[in-house]
Amino acid sequence: MNLLEEFKKNPGFVYRIGTDYYYIGKWICKPCTDEAVTDCHAMYEMCIQAKEQANAALYFQKLRAYSEFALDIPYNPAKILQYQTALVEALSDADIQSLTDQLRHFHDQAS
Repeated sequence: MNLLEEFKKNPGFVYRIGTDYYYIGKWICKPCTDEAVTDCHAMYEMCIQAKEQANAALYFQKLRAYSEFALDIPYNPAKILQYQTALVEALSDADIQSLTDQLRHFHDQAS
């Protein structure tokens, strides 16, 4: 899975990389430090692991909304691509696997 291509075609979402969180999508790439958002992501992950699909869907929608509210105006696609590229290039193999899994869950929830 090409992470950059996936990010460019998906709307914004919150992803966990190690212990850090990021808003990443076709219109956004920046760190997320808002505790309400990171707590929501933790609940989303717990619901997925517990196979509580209804609750996971609720937290998924919240994370999508948080990502929309975090957008920077004006939209700067070159800057976003630069940030996404730097982020992907710095990932460890474990981080790549984790993001790939998170993207699979994103697609499952989005469909």
